Amino acid sequence: MVITRLIVTTLAVLFAASSYAQTDSERTAMPSKGLVWGSKMTNEAGPCCAASGGKAADPTEAAVLAKLPGHASRDADILRLSLEGGRTLKITDCWDETACEADRFRRHRLAAWWPEARLYVVNVGLYEAGEAYLISEKDGRTTQVAAPPVLSPSGQHAVALQSNPMVGVVLNVIDLTTEPPKVVEVDDMPTCSGSGPDSLLRPKPVWVDDSHVRFEGVSLQPGDKPNSKQLLKIGGGKPAWEC
Repeated sequence: MVITRLIVTTLAVLFAASSYAQTDSERTAMPSKGLVWGSKMTNEAGPCCAASGGKAADPTEAAVLAKLPGHASRDADILRLSLEGGRTLKITDCWDETACEADRFRRHRLAAWWPEARLYVVNVGLYEAGEAYLISEKDGRTTQVAAPPVLSPSGQHAVALQSNPMVGVVLNVIDLTTEPPKVVEVDDMPTCSGSGPDSLLRPKPVWVDDSHVRFEGVSLQPGDKPNSKQLLKIGGGKPAWEC
């Protein structure tokens, strides 16, 4: 049993890591064949949504759903999202160790609705990792990012971050002015005083203004300097670190 769990965990981590190496065109897909990025997703005829039934999946999602009556709902392991044209996107969890292959372990929680961009943000729990989906209300087109993103003050950009010893640093800068959103992966690290070759980004991205993101909190890497500067400039071409 221990060996089985180790194999499943390893596969899940490898799958998550490989997903972040995709090109921009490979990050977005339509739910046309029942599976998108390993998640069971189907685009169905008929309007959404009945009131959520049974116990809420978690308080955070329940609060989001309460603000979107008729727009999104949950029924046990099924999350439904309203699409244009009187259609519904049905997303089904697969969270049973005895029934799901490692690369299809998925738990989907609606994290936010961005009305300006007409996007649903869905937090996706993997076996021992995670990612997020940006789902277009227009047609269910789904863009894969590292984590639930943090929206800029103008709503034109967002950043998604995973930073931990298991996966390292995965940082996405997302341009929401395009359809689908354009995702740029930041593959370098700050070089300011106090940064080292094995440093991690601090886990909380905070927008200082519409073109700068500061990373706050406590690094999960022992030995990281808590006062080293971690400030990313967005816009004007490729994202760049500032010291």
